[in-house]
Amino acid sequence: MSGVPREASGFTPGWLSDVLGVTVTGVTTEDIGAGSGIFGIITRLRLTHDGGAPDSLIAKLPTTAAANLEVGRALRMYEREARFYLEVADRVPVRLPRCHFAALDTDTGDACLLLEDLCDLAVGDQLVGLTQREAELATDALADVHARFWESDELAELGWLPTVDEPIYMATVPAIFHGGWPVVRASFAPVIEPAAAAVADAVDACFEEITRRCGGGPTTVIHTDSRLDNLFFSPADTGELAIIDWQLALRGRGVSDLAYLLATSMEPADQDRLFPVLVRRYHDRLLAGGVTGYPFERCLRDYREHALYYLCGAVSMAATFDTANERGAALTRAFVVRTFHHLLACDAAAALPGVPA
Repeated sequence: MSGVPREASGFTPGWLSDVLGVTVTGVTTEDIGAGSGIFGIITRLRLTHDGGAPDSLIAKLPTTAAANLEVGRALRMYEREARFYLEVADRVPVRLPRCHFAALDTDTGDACLLLEDLCDLAVGDQLVGLTQREAELATDALADVHARFWESDELAELGWLPTVDEPIYMATVPAIFHGGWPVVRASFAPVIEPAAAAVADAVDACFEEITRRCGGGPTTVIHTDSRLDNLFFSPADTGELAIIDWQLALRGRGVSDLAYLLATSMEPADQDRLFPVLVRRYHDRLLAGGVTGYPFERCLRDYREHALYYLCGAVSMAATFDTANERGAALTRAFVVRTFHHLLACDAAAALPGVPA
């Protein structure tokens, strides 16, 4: 990536003029990744120019924190997002930020992206949680993406998208859960329902098997970080939705994205009320999109297996959260409360290894 910025100060008027093909006369930068950009630098660029370019862009660069950079490179997060925009985005049937520039360093796996600033849409509020309307729109959008790539021959071209049972994941994710669960069980005991804690105890005994199962088909392109912070909605409620942040995209079971969405972003009472409706809505949308040979009972079991698997996300977050950051602490508590209650809302224990299908 010779000549490509490695930090926000590199986005100069001259460099931007060259890559955008217009005369940029000024640029100001605003760090918008604080508290969320753990693996990257996310910067809003406000431009003045002679026309023919956006007034603002979102720039994404790898983190400069050595430990996090090592993880981001090991998981090929920067490569995945750059290649997603270069090779896949134009086939995705939902709105994504338009990519104005993408560069990939094939030696390090680092990348630089200039993306559309979705000024006409509003990001969801992770702390408040999903409304029913937002949940319905997100369910439909995810199903449309999954149906588009469902068991497609095109997946063979996307070998750079890993699966959850690849060696790098098998070597790290179960260890994160096994190490973090005792800490979280003790620290969050007042907000984790005893029945949910019992399910997590059972998961602790077989997490590797759950991970291997979740690496099975049917296969499509999945987002894997489909929480409310990564969804943008029309303030006028026109039904438009955009999905951002494809650093963790995988090849895997589509319903996993729905399981993660409801587990992390929906309040417990709404999970109880809406889970059955939304899973059925998702399955119906897949069928309308041309998916065949995937009965609802299989969809439901796949959903439950991923509800078990995604305990690793809540455990990882809760075992390392920063109590000095008030919003971060509140978000962590919400993740824990929602994710563990979700086990009960969807009866995830029915998908534990050894339980008859």
